[in-house]
Amino acid sequence: MNDRSLRRMTRPALFALALALCYALIFYAFNTPLGPSIGSDNAIYLTMGTALANGYAPYTEIFDHKGPVLFLIQWLPQALSGGYSTLAVFVQEVLVLALCLLAVRAIALRLGAPAWLVQLIYLALTCSLVGCGNLSEEYTNLPTLVGLYAALRVFGDGDAPRETHLTAHAAVMGACGALAFLVRANNVLPLAGLCLALALGLLLTRRWAALFRCVMGALLGAAAVCVPVALWLAAQGALGESIYGSILHNMMYAETGGGSRLAMLLHADYGRMAMLMAALSCLGALALAKRRGARLLAAAMVAGAACGGLAAFISHKFYDHYLMLGAPLAAMGAAALLAPLRGKKAACAMAAVAAVCCAWLGVQGVAANDRRLRECEGLDAFIADAQALYAQVPEEDRDRFMAYRVEPKWYVAAEALPCMRFYFLQEVLAQADPAVMDEIVATFESEPPRYLVIYYNREFGPPYDARVQAIFETRYAFVDAKGEYQLLRLKEEP
Repeated sequence: MNDRSLRRMTRPALFALALALCYALIFYAFNTPLGPSIGSDNAIYLTMGTALANGYAPYTEIFDHKGPVLFLIQWLPQALSGGYSTLAVFVQEVLVLALCLLAVRAIALRLGAPAWLVQLIYLALTCSLVGCGNLSEEYTNLPTLVGLYAALRVFGDGDAPRETHLTAHAAVMGACGALAFLVRANNVLPLAGLCLALALGLLLTRRWAALFRCVMGALLGAAAVCVPVALWLAAQGALGESIYGSILHNMMYAETGGGSRLAMLLHADYGRMAMLMAALSCLGALALAKRRGARLLAAAMVAGAACGGLAAFISHKFYDHYLMLGAPLAAMGAAALLAPLRGKKAACAMAAVAAVCCAWLGVQGVAANDRRLRECEGLDAFIADAQALYAQVPEEDRDRFMAYRVEPKWYVAAEALPCMRFYFLQEVLAQADPAVMDEIVATFESEPPRYLVIYYNREFGPPYDARVQAIFETRYAFVDAKGEYQLLRLKEEP
């Protein structure tokens, strides 16, 4: 390989890495080196990853209703750093985003669109949705983009799939779908909708050989991902609990909350952003069908966009980061729309799009940084209070310590680990499945924490379960209080 070829390969990677770093410094506010604000879900994941790095088993000893691959994603930076490292997570996020941008570039070049502009559009689409970073949707977009690129390679020219390497590309799509599912089950919906529509198209047009190769390839790809993960879970004794946590409890969690889907779709920015994502996907699909005759892929893109909307509205909780799942197809649609543009008018149009994206990134960047600074106010005092209370827990009792229903970042501040698997928002988890609270009460009765941190003179909702409240009042003695938190000690073992 000569120097020119090497530069041709490294320049796009360095450009993507530079874009990812600049974006991440501002928008990944939970872990940014500029001053991390820690956050809530991010704190949950920092605790999860640190616990796994310290030998906890997933689901059975440290619980979340996400998929097992997200456990591994959170484990890796903490295993490499020693635990509770926001910087290690930040580095991981930058690398994942850079890979996403390289996948966006590959899609854009395949369609004949300017890669830099499609990358800019992707960043503009996601900047107001990332939720300060380190969320499942952020990681899911990488396999989704790779799966879209594989689909484009096979179905992007004409109605008939390309026969060359068809099984291999289908295997990539199957592996990417499995990864998305194993990060969080509902995150697979956009890619699953696209793949199922492609399979249905092959079935209706009676392309039996191509259908067989696609199905076999997809199954092999999915198995290549699922089997090692299942073996890891089985070795940890957590296979059954992983099915409960990542699928059953996740479905029950989605049904909690009472927001109106129709109201959010028609009368909120959430719905307008969802419609923008879907519109870009569908308009790009139309352009792809007209310009390349790729009607099957175009129909699949529409199906994927519909399933991306379903992913955003499947729950009664409408967090902006759910909308990130639509960004890969929206970016692909934008690339298809930009591809036919040529000449001076095209240059003006592209300059206008770039200006709008940069302006939007600037506005959202200022807002994100302001939020980070507000959330960082008082963080030093919070950390000092948490560490002062935790310092009073004897070393020999720290494996029997629990912070119950306080902010998840309390664990991060104190660098403590919980002795119960349901270590955050216990009553909230119990709203989805009352069996959660039954297990917590049973644990308090049979093997209670010796030291416990709870709120001090502070109201919150939902309130403590009555059984848990009675245990706090009768079986624990006050030790000390700092800020809004108090340390309690078990009076005697059961």
